[in-house]
Amino acid sequence: MRLTPVVTLAALVALQTACSPTTPLFVAQVTTGEVAEYKKLKADRMTAAVEEEGDLLTYSAQAIRDGKSAEAEKLYLTGYDNSHYSAEVRAIALYQIGLIYMSRYNDQRDDAKALDYFQRIDREFPGTMAASHADARILMMRQRAKEPVQKNARELLATWKPQFNLDLDKPSLDQDMTLLSRRAVLKDRVPEAEQLYLLAVNDPAIPPDLKQKALYQLGLMYMAPDNPHPNRDKAIGYLRRLLVDYPSGDLANKAARHLDKALNQSGSVPSS
Repeated sequence: MRLTPVVTLAALVALQTACSPTTPLFVAQVTTGEVAEYKKLKADRMTAAVEEEGDLLTYSAQAIRDGKSAEAEKLYLTGYDNSHYSAEVRAIALYQIGLIYMSRYNDQRDDAKALDYFQRIDREFPGTMAASHADARILMMRQRAKEPVQKNARELLATWKPQFNLDLDKPSLDQDMTLLSRRAVLKDRVPEAEQLYLLAVNDPAIPPDLKQKALYQLGLMYMAPDNPHPNRDKAIGYLRRLLVDYPSGDLANKAARHLDKALNQSGSVPSS
């Protein structure tokens, strides 16, 4: 699949589910057991990164897992460079680059580069949601720098244990939910994810197919049984909006089924 500015924004709103690229040369040089160990390390790396930093979007977490920080940086910068996008969306692009490079589970971690991107947000996009989040990450990095022992990613992964409350493959989660949506539901951060998705919905420069995907994710999050604060009215509102605005869209049939479920399960999906 060719990477375009459209794909960049898909990453920004975590609506894209890219497959992990294989590494034929690596596979050819190791035994089956080592391949399995390598795959587990990659899975653990992504989960650990997501647990530590809740603002990582799907594409960013995959870049950390797959050792593709530079590729992700380049892709996000195409979104940042597009002046048709809102300041909020362009700032998020820089913010995600900063998060990738500051991740302690990233073999390509570069605190200096991360700090530069966070400070760049303050200079170019003051007052945005990303700016306030970037300031918090700058303080976090300064605190980390004071730690007497600085472990690398592999050393941290050797002792890492998954959190009991972040099973991203939990069967009760709808199969269509993105990583961002799943994490938001399980960590009780749906309002924050909602803000991100609404950036896509409300930005005139975002393509219609991404807008309908954002509305679909909003509906799924608010009717998810694992959501500590489900909201039936919001779920219905977002799904209805998707069907009104995109009646012939790829997600219309799925949205209609979920809407029917929400309308007929008033007792199980209460309004907050």
